[in-house]
Amino acid sequence: MGFKDQMKKAASTVGAGASKAGRLTQAQVKLTSLKSDVGSAEKELGQAAFELNERGELQAPSLEVQIENVRQAKAAVAAKEEEIEAIKAEGDESKSDESGA
Repeated sequence: MGFKDQMKKAASTVGAGASKAGRLTQAQVKLTSLKSDVGSAEKELGQAAFELNERGELQAPSLEVQIENVRQAKAAVAAKEEEIEAIKAEGDESKSDESGA
């Protein structure tokens, strides 16, 4: 086999490898997108189940722990938001004290 034939064979092998790598990358990107879709759907399901439970329309003893975790997390968020508002108000009070003094 001559040098030219060896180069053609090598180029063909590289081309096939690149094609496979491209298809693999495409498939992996699609898989990531599909997994993201599953995660979004599960999140929506969880939110719907939580809201139904809060309205008394869904009683699922097997979900009590998770529902209580969501309640506690929401309470923690509300408390932190109140803390932030209080801190902001402190800055406003000091400004009004300085301008009134």
